[in-house]
Amino acid sequence: MGAIENHTALMYGYRLGGPADGWAGLASDLTWYSADGESWLMPRVSWATEAMREENHSDYFAGAAEERLAAFGLGGLLLRTYSIGPDDEGHILAATVREADWKPLPLDLAAMSAVSRYDEPLARALSALELRPHAMKPEWMMASYYA
Repeated sequence: MGAIENHTALMYGYRLGGPADGWAGLASDLTWYSADGESWLMPRVSWATEAMREENHSDYFAGAAEERLAAFGLGGLLLRTYSIGPDDEGHILAATVREADWKPLPLDLAAMSAVSRYDEPLARALSALELRPHAMKPEWMMASYYA
């Protein structure tokens, strides 16, 4: 297994959030799970796995969501885990990720405005994942994420 690296990138999609921030990006219904004296929030979805219900680790959500996206033919979309705080993480459903590669990130206005072609697949992904974001449409955002 390789090392986990922290990257900073410009992403186009939806910030979903995670257990640490109460899934701040979602307007979806949430449900409480608890085990071993700990409680956590997860989106209320029909595809929730045992792992999501038994342990407070957002990677279980991410893994199950990626499998569901692939099953719906949306495997080209990305679910990135990003840093909320020192030990907390959340998720971004992204159509495109532009990494800075340790140098200033050039902004190509033509490419940035052409991302509207991703709006429909992102909407289908939200439907497949049974999620409703607070944001009315996808947006560009900077985030630190792990790979």
